[in-house]
Amino acid sequence: MFLFLLFATVKTYADKWQTVGARAMAMGGAGVAVAYGTDAQYYNPALLANSDYESNISLNVNAELETTDKVLTLIDKINQMVQQYKDVADKIATNDYASATDMMSILDALIALQELNLKNIGAVAGVNAGLASKLGKLTISVRSYGSSGIIPIIDKRNIGLVTSKDGLNINNFDSPDTNEKQDAANIIKETLDKFDLTDSVANLFNLSGVSSQELANAIVNMTDAAHSTVEQIKEMADAIAEDFPQIEILLKNLLSGSYKDNESQILIDAGIFTEVSAGCGFQILEGLQVGGNIKYIQGQMGQAGIMILKDDQKVARAEWDAFKDTKASNQISFDLGAFLDISKFTGKDIFLNPKFGITARNINNPYFERPDKPSDSELKWIGDRYYLGSQLRAGIAINPIDKLTVACDLDLMKNKTFINGFDSQELSLGLEFLLLNSNSITLPLRAGISKNVSESKTDIEYTLGTGIYTFGFRFEIAAGMSSNTTVLDGNTIPASASLAFNLSYAY
Repeated sequence: MFLFLLFATVKTYADKWQTVGARAMAMGGAGVAVAYGTDAQYYNPALLANSDYESNISLNVNAELETTDKVLTLIDKINQMVQQYKDVADKIATNDYASATDMMSILDALIALQELNLKNIGAVAGVNAGLASKLGKLTISVRSYGSSGIIPIIDKRNIGLVTSKDGLNINNFDSPDTNEKQDAANIIKETLDKFDLTDSVANLFNLSGVSSQELANAIVNMTDAAHSTVEQIKEMADAIAEDFPQIEILLKNLLSGSYKDNESQILIDAGIFTEVSAGCGFQILEGLQVGGNIKYIQGQMGQAGIMILKDDQKVARAEWDAFKDTKASNQISFDLGAFLDISKFTGKDIFLNPKFGITARNINNPYFERPDKPSDSELKWIGDRYYLGSQLRAGIAINPIDKLTVACDLDLMKNKTFINGFDSQELSLGLEFLLLNSNSITLPLRAGISKNVSESKTDIEYTLGTGIYTFGFRFEIAAGMSSNTTVLDGNTIPASASLAFNLSYAY
């Protein structure tokens, strides 16, 4: 198994490890060495050999969101930029002037465009639900999970504000009428000269053949004519001096093309995968177990998106649209797992009672076909196959004291996601303490943390959960979120978040 996984060719696409079950989610996503009941089929089929909850049926639902580097906040800012550009366009149509506030708003939007143009930036959202039944060492399950990538694709060239020379009033190249305004113009001139941006910024207004001083004077005079205060003009000049270095590359790529021709977009690449699985675990020696799953998978792939400066749409709506028109294809896949309980294996009481597990999922790299691009679509399209690639995860669990379990999982290889260049390699750490543990009722308390260690721009997520077991019924809930926030369609949400619940019955 190791030779196959470590030396097999990993395809271009794969998927992040899904968090299945409220118990695992509450423990930061850890489960390879501690999962039980039907959850063991996903995390490590070798654990199905355990007799705990030998026969049960369960339902679970999980939802997750992971973003990087405020990508949704930047998308939201660019959505607002559409209105800002339209406001300036209205002023162009009436031969009006842009204010200092208008200029700073456009500057903020250009910074957002530049940041979105960076690699390894995006957001991954997922949801899964499953119904499973365990009969002794055999588990049968039906599980569906949907994943999507929110991918910014930026047109850096067509972001000009003016479509003709008869537009925005920026033709007064004379010196400003006060020393304070002239000081502001001089700050702008020095910045234009320092970064050699005179021609680039002139392109923004469809100007040519002007000097840096003339352009700086014209910007100040325009904002002055729009009734901007001296303080606002000075603030604008300082903002230009501070922000132009951040967008130097973007400005130097700028053509005289209008923002109306801009092809920047947010692409939603998505898939829904439904697995019908049969799994079984076996004990080879005392304390040593192996197991496996055989799975029939139907994959439904979809894409949708919005043209940032053309569409008046929301990202959440585009996310929904991606799952409307999908292309289905079917594959068979396999999982393998192993589990070692050191104390049972050696026949001795080992300190902390350590347990180890390892799981390989989708070892044959199943793939699914993406839909064809609609003939009337302006979107850039991803047309190649999506590979639900191999995943390899290891886990360890210890019992420092009675009723306390500490578990840690780590993806041993980077998992590709729907966002090219944005990988997932989860480190999960969690604990469970049995506050009550009797024949009639069990009350666990759980906490954990998780981090995508392959991406420095992602946040640590903190998780909590609990449950109640009584008379064969088990109800469990869990939630998690990061300390940082992002903005989706004007609403502030955690940069990373998750939610789960389980309901099961043992008989």
